[in-house]
Amino acid sequence: MKAIKPAGGPEAVSQAAAIISGGGIAAFPTETVYGLGADAFNPTAVSGVYAAKGRPGDNPLIMHVANPEKFFELTHNPPPYSRALIEAFWPGPLTIVAEKNPSLPAWVGGHPQGTADTAGIRMPSHPLALALIEASGCIVAAPSANLAGTPSPTLAEHVAGDFVNGEIDFILDGGAVPGGLESTVVDVTGPEPVILRPGAITVEMIAEAIGLITHGPDMSMNAENSTSCTTKTTKKTEPTAPPRSPGMKYRHYAPKAPMTLLIGSENGIAAYVQTQCINAQNQRVGILLTEETEAILRQNLPASPSFQFITLGIKTSIETIAQNLYAALRKFDAIGVDVIYAEGTAQDGLGIAIMDRMRKAAEGRIIHLPE
Repeated sequence: MKAIKPAGGPEAVSQAAAIISGGGIAAFPTETVYGLGADAFNPTAVSGVYAAKGRPGDNPLIMHVANPEKFFELTHNPPPYSRALIEAFWPGPLTIVAEKNPSLPAWVGGHPQGTADTAGIRMPSHPLALALIEASGCIVAAPSANLAGTPSPTLAEHVAGDFVNGEIDFILDGGAVPGGLESTVVDVTGPEPVILRPGAITVEMIAEAIGLITHGPDMSMNAENSTSCTTKTTKKTEPTAPPRSPGMKYRHYAPKAPMTLLIGSENGIAAYVQTQCINAQNQRVGILLTEETEAILRQNLPASPSFQFITLGIKTSIETIAQNLYAALRKFDAIGVDVIYAEGTAQDGLGIAIMDRMRKAAEGRIIHLPE
């Protein structure tokens, strides 16, 4: 089997659409990350997506539509505020989890050997994604187009690098995605919306749009009560029921090297990383900082090929940090660093979503430094 070379342009959209409608698997860009698309109602194709990614069978898939009314065809008795969400944020990076239409096959929305009572649905805003879904004539099930547990892809080259043995049939190349983080996932099965996974659509944006109290994502597994200069390892409580959204249960977004997330002032983080670099013995250290903190560190750290810097961006450009995060983690994988130290962001707005991904990438290795 040969790796798939990404292709772009109108003919590539038609080719990808034909592959999906014919029961194959095609990767494509969205405004968030690249997705791995298949006909959501074709059990063989959906099984192929799980197999290609190495995805656990109880981890649900998000279904992508090109028409907002498809949401109401796929769901059962959604609350009135779900339409307000659609009108405010579709097309865009918002996935809505609702009770599934009971007339649908029990497995649709998840693995063909399982059952799913709810369905996660979104309408992407990326023009190539919409064109592909329309041309395929399918509801397209599409998790992120990466191997399970690894950083999500923001470039077609990332997809090609993960699937090197012909596991998928096509990669539609749309260049770098504009967002860089997966969609916000909101559960509408109750009287008030609950965010299951944070993203670019924030709690405040949702509450303002629909005029209801909106419950933020459950961050209890990432509770921040560690003492200064100590590592907090948080034990995850596994839910007994299958998760309703991707990103809730399993290892996600993690690079190959162990990553430590640093929270504190620029000077405190720079000083800590300097000490770790100096004490590193025959290790290649990946350093992922904002421009401000990196400038402080470089003033005091001797230059060495063992220290591999990647810049997230400036602190005030939170959108740039979101766009750069996964590509940076993948670059560290390619370089082959032994450890990674990464600077946390402000924990409001889009920063909540960035910190959610960084905490999961760090797998509990979080250090709070003096301000």
